[in-house]
Amino acid sequence: MFYPLSVLAPQANAFAKTLKTLPILHDEVYAQQTKLYDFHDFPENTLVLPLSKQNKRIVYTVLEYSPLLDSCNMTTDDWAKIAKDIKKYYEQYDGFVVLHGTDTMAYTASALSFMCENLGKTIVLTGSQVPIYEMRNDGRDNLLGALLIAGQFVIPEVCLYFHHKLYRGNRVTKVDAGSFNAFTSPNLPPLANAEVDITINWETVWRANTTKKFHVHTDMNRNVGLLRIFPGITAATVKAFLQPPMEGIVLETYGSGNAPDCRLDLLEELKKATERGVAIINCTQCLRGSVTESYATGKALTVVGVIPGCDLTPEAALAKLSYVLGKDNLNPEEKKRMLFENLRGEMTVSATGAKISLRDSKFIQVVAKSLGVSCKEELEAVRDALTPSLACAAAATGDTYALEAIRDMGGNLSSEDYDGRTPLHVASCDGHYAAVQYLLNNGATVYAKDRFGDTPLMNAVKFRQLEVIKLLRQTGAHLSWEELEHTGTELCSLASLGDVDGLAAWELAGADMTQAGYDGQTPYQVAEAAGNEEVLEFFSLKRPQVFLNGIANENGN
Repeated sequence: MFYPLSVLAPQANAFAKTLKTLPILHDEVYAQQTKLYDFHDFPENTLVLPLSKQNKRIVYTVLEYSPLLDSCNMTTDDWAKIAKDIKKYYEQYDGFVVLHGTDTMAYTASALSFMCENLGKTIVLTGSQVPIYEMRNDGRDNLLGALLIAGQFVIPEVCLYFHHKLYRGNRVTKVDAGSFNAFTSPNLPPLANAEVDITINWETVWRANTTKKFHVHTDMNRNVGLLRIFPGITAATVKAFLQPPMEGIVLETYGSGNAPDCRLDLLEELKKATERGVAIINCTQCLRGSVTESYATGKALTVVGVIPGCDLTPEAALAKLSYVLGKDNLNPEEKKRMLFENLRGEMTVSATGAKISLRDSKFIQVVAKSLGVSCKEELEAVRDALTPSLACAAAATGDTYALEAIRDMGGNLSSEDYDGRTPLHVASCDGHYAAVQYLLNNGATVYAKDRFGDTPLMNAVKFRQLEVIKLLRQTGAHLSWEELEHTGTELCSLASLGDVDGLAAWELAGADMTQAGYDGQTPYQVAEAAGNEEVLEFFSLKRPQVFLNGIANENGN
């Protein structure tokens, strides 16, 4: 930041340089010793954190927009630009931190949560009330916390980190203009708390439960707005606000979603609008609580076609309207159904079907009794301690019924064992297709890494589980840059051994089959020298390129 006319304004090309002077945000000695800058596309903007408590180092790259924007000047075009850049670099990084001004950060977090479809990695927005360049500021802690969370945990959500708390992005609102504790999530507890330890509340984390690849939807409808009901508001005001091109509004009402039911003129204008296709979501003006139909004044709005917004924040409701109305491939009824649905954990809906409680589980009860525990907190601790081992054991045998029982008890199917392996790692190793599919359909992440840095996809590659590889790739799994670092040498080794299944596994996983090994030889050249006809046939039949002396003809002829 700099101070023209004694006010704060963004300053270009200064941020990364400042970070490199802060030891808690960059370890220059380690960077020089490991020649870190030689391995990245943006060496001048690549930094590395000191060793974390979890014995990990987080390498991160700072990409800066030009021109820099004050958050008050942001539009839907800027949201789309951020989303497209995340998509562009999605396979190159394990997580993303978006540095943003605090004034409209809640709006951007809400918008990105909807625009990022089938998200499998962590996206964290953060900022500061006082610039990081100041002696006393909150920027350093906020940035460090965001980097540690995005770099060490797979939380497949758009989040907002501020003042030692990680929130779901579409649940937050700014509540204080002058405090470091500027944001709150009125109706949902934080996803994580950064205190002495970083504690993730895994039960609260939203999961996509899909096998579709990550995608960004950037066609947001701009014809949406916020209308706040107040005593004495005129029908003419409401009518004017609802005129074309307006296609959707967030109606901020009193208490639990109430508006004057004796004002037939107001209700008539709302009814006319909904009948001509304007989508209206009812949100409470209160910071906490939800829209209900407990009062006649609230029921009257539902009767005229207003959609109850449950406990949506105005920021989330506005972003949801813009996102849904921007889906031109849907008809009006389909759009309306989407507005009723909980798309990204943005609102609280009634649970369907009773889940098995911890006290109903005989197994947990026997273990708890032998350990002498009885209270809910201790029972949860027992469950959390046992879940990784039980889930991995079930995955090893492909027992989807056991996995379902663990899930019904509130167990986290992405929990890690002592080696950092998740049930998806285990099922992928052993080729249990049904178990892999069940885990993916219930939110298991394909991006988790064990203590050796391997993802479930790499495990499937090592054990030649071809059908599992296809399923993981369909879900968006990809090999990380660490896993691809020595790919050429590995492929050459497989080619020399005549291991066609191994080569097929790497190809399905997305590896470049023309990559040379440590001696400059390609896998084709190695197979040719070794006389492995089966491997040569694999290259000629399975690959779209024609290999001539180990060099792929880019024209295919």
